[in-house]
Amino acid sequence: MLRIGICDDDEIFLRELERELIEYVDGKNITAEIGLFPDAQLLLDALETHGLFDILFLDIELKRDTGIEIGKKIRSDLKNEVMQIVFVSSKEQYAMLLFELRPMNFLIKPIDGRKVAYIMDEYNRLSGFQGHFFTYQKNKQEFKINEQCIIYFQSQGKKINILTQEGTKEFYGKLSDVSVGLSPHLFCRIHKSFIVNSRYVREFRPGEVEMVNTDIIPISQSMRKEVNQWLLKNK
Repeated sequence: MLRIGICDDDEIFLRELERELIEYVDGKNITAEIGLFPDAQLLLDALETHGLFDILFLDIELKRDTGIEIGKKIRSDLKNEVMQIVFVSSKEQYAMLLFELRPMNFLIKPIDGRKVAYIMDEYNRLSGFQGHFFTYQKNKQEFKINEQCIIYFQSQGKKINILTQEGTKEFYGKLSDVSVGLSPHLFCRIHKSFIVNSRYVREFRPGEVEMVNTDIIPISQSMRKEVNQWLLKNK
């Protein structure tokens, strides 16, 4: 099931966006649950007690906390990079201020049903409503991890480390085999020993990337052209 959250203290806009989203998911035969939050604290309480949404439409100009402050709490305090955030405002100048929060998109008021549908189509392209899982074998058992929870893969000899939000998993294998089954729009091999999830990259630099957990990973000289081409296509 797709979980969608809307936080906006404009009750009329809240209901209009809900109607647009219901129309979208019904048209795509998608099972969805939509949570409405006219107050920032109600949203924060829901995030702490009921878990996170797949995609959150978040108004910037809330009466109590700003949407930017809520976004920082989600990314920094809750350490969540998986939930996609679409900031909502009647003012376009906010867009550049939101870069560090890694939003998926920016929705300008008044509501435009075509833009809502475009954002949802883009979410489907990037993430897939049902999620994609990486599968590996260890001790003759099969394990699955949601790709969106994987920060990066690291090869150490014959062992592969998977750094996730919950900790590090490991199994024996080859990084070349790992890359075959991964979502190509999310993952990029930047070094013979590393495959990174772009959603957790804070900054791409000429010779390295900095991840959101502050890990610095080198980009090998031989792969820089390929990495640049991947960035042009997917970022």
